[in-house]
Parts: sequence; C-alpha cells; structure tokens
Amino acid sequence: MNDIFEISMAEPADASQILDIYRPFIENTAVTFETEIPSLEEFSERIGNVEGEAPWLVCKTDEDVVGYAYAGMYRVRAAYRWSREVSAYVKEGYRGMGIASGLYTSLIEFLRLQGYCNLLACITIPNPGSIRFHESMGFRHVGTYRNVGFKLDRFHDVGWWELFIGDVSKAPSCIRPVGDVCDSAEGHEALETGVRKIMSKSTESSKR
Repeated sequence: MNDIFEISMAEPADASQILDIYRPFIENTAVTFETEIPSLEEFSERIGNVEGEAPWLVCKTDEDVVGYAYAGMYRVRAAYRWSREVSAYVKEGYRGMGIASGLYTSLIEFLRLQGYCNLLACITIPNPGSIRFHESMGFRHVGTYRNVGFKLDRFHDVGWWELFIGDVSKAPSCIRPVGDVCDSAEGHEALETGVRKIMSKSTESSKR
C-alpha cells in the first residue's frame, strides 16, 4: 500500500467519516463506554466544542479519513484546564501502519505548543495493544478503577495513564488559542512531524 497521508485539523465535512470509524467501537467493543450512536449533528458539535480549546486531528489519504485523534476536556473545573484527555481511533484496514503514532505525535506537540501540561489516557482493561501503544508514546500507568463500567453484559476495569508535557514545577502560562498555533510555522511543523512518523513506519514495513 503506497498511500500518501496528511494530518490536519478536522473540518465539518469530515464528521460523517469520523463517526463511521467510531461507530463499530460503540457497537461491538468496550473500548468506549458510549452505548448509543450519536447523531451526525451531535457528533459534529462535539468536534467543534473540542476544537474551540484543543486539536481534533484527522489523518487522510486521498481525502478519505483513516484515523483521528483528539484532546477532550478532562474535567470542567478551572484548576484542571491545563490537562486534556486524549484518544485515537483508526479505521479498520489501516491499523498497524503507524497512523495512531503519527496522530499522537502531532497531537502531543500541538498541545505542548498551546501550553497544556498534562495528558491523560483512559483505557478499558484488558487492552494490551492500547497499553503498549500509549506506553510507547511515553505515557505511564497511574491507577485503575475496578469494575467501574458495565457494557456488553459485564463489568470492566478502567486504567489511567498520564504524560507530562509541560513544566509542572511552576505556575502555567495561559493556553494559546488553537487558531494561533494552527497559523504558526511551528504548528504546521507539528502536523508534518506526525506525517513523517507514519511514512517512516510505512518505509520500515515495506523493507520486511
């Protein structure tokens, strides 16, 4: 497969394809504890709400969305505003190609440029693939809630992983607006860094 990939901010027109990627995870897995498929209108609104504060990135090839990653709000109280909860989903048929790694590489750097300090990942256990992935990106396990969610006829544990991307020894600076970073050279480089990560993985795979 010789796809050419790009990583960019999600646009309203991408919402349908993003939801198509997410839908099987709702219907068939406990990866997400969501149980009802959101409407396209609701899902589009979610994307817009996230992008008001932090990136919602898509990976495309030939205009097709094949993966996405975003940094949602962790909690609503003001003291938490320098922390974001991150997630990534990849379309079936494109997994194992480094797309999630590329998206997270861009996402983490973008969030660092904005001034966020701590990233959190919530993983339904067991999920050894997601755990390996997050730990390969530098996240470390900090705790597990036992039997906290009921889905698909059973209770599930949930683990939390964290990654510090800012200096937490001092008071943080104000968060840079998403648009400010998007329009900057360093913001463009953050997106390109993720693409290079994917292409490096693709090159490695082709040599095997």
